[in-house]
Amino acid sequence: MLTSKQSLVLKTIQHLAQEMGYLPTLEEIGQDIGIGRSTIHKHIRTLINNGYLQEADGKSAYQLADPFEEEEGSLPYMGKIAAGFPIEAIPDQQNINLAQLFCGPDRYVLKIAGDSMIEAGIWDDDYVVIQKRTSAREGDIIVALVDRYEATLKYYHPKDTGVVELRPANSQLQSMFYPADHVEIQGVMVGVFRSY
Repeated sequence: MLTSKQSLVLKTIQHLAQEMGYLPTLEEIGQDIGIGRSTIHKHIRTLINNGYLQEADGKSAYQLADPFEEEEGSLPYMGKIAAGFPIEAIPDQQNINLAQLFCGPDRYVLKIAGDSMIEAGIWDDDYVVIQKRTSAREGDIIVALVDRYEATLKYYHPKDTGVVELRPANSQLQSMFYPADHVEIQGVMVGVFRSY
């Protein structure tokens, strides 16, 4: 288990590496989070000893661990929410980093209960990855809290009349219409996955 500082150092390394295209130096990490070089070095040694980073040859003191060996990349499970077709495989694809696809700041997972979004490829018992947001674009799939009590996953269609349409992706079901001030956007869907 990492301390909060060790976790911050690891997340900073991953963020800076993605942003800059190379592994940050100890100085760059320290400048980003306001910690001295020697303290960063100690945290990196601990991250290496715990398998979050790996020893490196040459100038770099570390390298990122294999993404499939990292414990990072999980999202908090926040409970259930009411609520395809196969695609051609891409040849020569070596790895898919699920953390890069689904993880990020202010994201969480919900489990789908129901069939109101099946025509969007979202089935009962699927997991959806949600980006916490309080606003959305028309047509986004959102987590909508209705009357501060009931949550649902639907397409978001605000109307000029001050009404919000929450549209299912199931031709057997009808849209729901609410006054805009009765619908609170809690997040926008950014991904979906399932296990068999």
